[in-house]
Amino acid sequence: MPYFDGIEGGRMMNEPESADVSRLSLYAHLHTEQTDQHRRIMRLLSGDILTREMSAAEIASELAAGGFPITEDEVESRCTQLKGWGNVIPSVRNYRVTTIAELQRTKSRYQASKLGARVASQSDDIVNATDGAKEVARELMGVIAEQLARILEGINGGRDPDLIAAAVTTTFNSHREFRDSLRDFTAYLSGILSRYDIVGDEYLALKTTLMRYIDILGTDVRQHAPRISALLTQLQPQIPEVLETLALWQTLTAKDTELSQGRTESDWLWLGEWYAADGETSGPVAFRAATEQALGQLLVNAKRIVTDAGSGHSRRDDLLQLAKLFHLAEDEDAHRLFANAFGVYSWRHLLLGDDENVPPSANTSWWNAPNVDVPVTLRERGDRSARGRTATIRDAVLETQLAYQDAIEQMRRRKLAAAELIAAGTLDGVHLSAGAQELLHAQLTLIDQATNTSENREAGFRLSRKPIAGVSTILFEEGVLTVHGHRLTVTSTESQVREEAAG
Repeated sequence: MPYFDGIEGGRMMNEPESADVSRLSLYAHLHTEQTDQHRRIMRLLSGDILTREMSAAEIASELAAGGFPITEDEVESRCTQLKGWGNVIPSVRNYRVTTIAELQRTKSRYQASKLGARVASQSDDIVNATDGAKEVARELMGVIAEQLARILEGINGGRDPDLIAAAVTTTFNSHREFRDSLRDFTAYLSGILSRYDIVGDEYLALKTTLMRYIDILGTDVRQHAPRISALLTQLQPQIPEVLETLALWQTLTAKDTELSQGRTESDWLWLGEWYAADGETSGPVAFRAATEQALGQLLVNAKRIVTDAGSGHSRRDDLLQLAKLFHLAEDEDAHRLFANAFGVYSWRHLLLGDDENVPPSANTSWWNAPNVDVPVTLRERGDRSARGRTATIRDAVLETQLAYQDAIEQMRRRKLAAAELIAAGTLDGVHLSAGAQELLHAQLTLIDQATNTSENREAGFRLSRKPIAGVSTILFEEGVLTVHGHRLTVTSTESQVREEAAG
């Protein structure tokens, strides 16, 4: 849903030209373990009317009197942190003191900085704000039109600086209040209309808000917006005279002075575009679009409530029943209930797919596995029970034959490699094939350190290691294996068994 902000001071709010990102540290005190202490200190220093200058002892005393006990040392530490973030500044006044202790206390006086006071006020407004709808200050549109008429009269009737300055400030302050309240109201509607559990009295209250209050707002906008736009168009040629009058009346002339709105030509350009009858930044156009969208969503919700078909109907009662089951269940049962209710199982592959092909294993990544058509019952309701016709039984005869042939081929290669090692006998200066190399490497890892032998009964050979003075080499297709201080010998276990039986 559109919101009514857009441009302020002739510049897009979301595209600052020279924003100081370091100022975001002003909000750091709102995200610490001592946030409550920071906020209470800033609330004292900001004051209700003017910023106050207080010492750590005075702050601690007032907070304690208000029911929030805190020591002077804690206040001093918090103020030091706030000073580092830019929320407070130390006092610069000079005091007449008689002792060193008084001098130390007078030096440790603090007051809220300009931006720190703003942040404190904004944070209090946000914390104290309600979640309900905010009433739109629609009566200010008439005030804006009246003040624009006064500006025209002041320019044409003698250019009274006081009258023009008061009218300009009232115009822009009234518009800011109207725009902010309208933006908050539409944001509230956006959050409410996006919910799918609105039924009963809550839906009737929303319908009343939309049908009645938006109609009142629409009537006021249609009544005052054209008049305000016409007055701004009539005032446009005289804006330079208005700005000249305000420049003569304005007392702050420093370069970095933050002027009130209405003191620059871009402010008036922005105001004229906001009340224009058309355009992307037009407030009335955005309000009409938001109204149409809200009413359309209201009809969608009404259709959802009165029908029980489809996936858009309200599940409020079901969710409340599920929440009750969660409340009564033990931890282990709650995990199982959550998985069954929402279909949230482990990350393993579903093991679904084409019956004719070999499915991926449970550890196969989803990125590498082929696409699988997930049944509707599993996708929408998490139900993994079988539905529809029974799947065909896959014929595994061919797979069994292939696996059997592969096993026979592996056994044949292993026997050939073993025969090659036995024929070589002493492995020094001999050339071995890749199969023999693989079998030898596997057998080397199994040599017993006590007997310096390892036996492979399946292949029918024994590998022995004898110490020598020097090195022995074995040639492979991929390179040369050099054995320092030992020579490897391969003998057949069958011949050894026959020799032992004959002896």
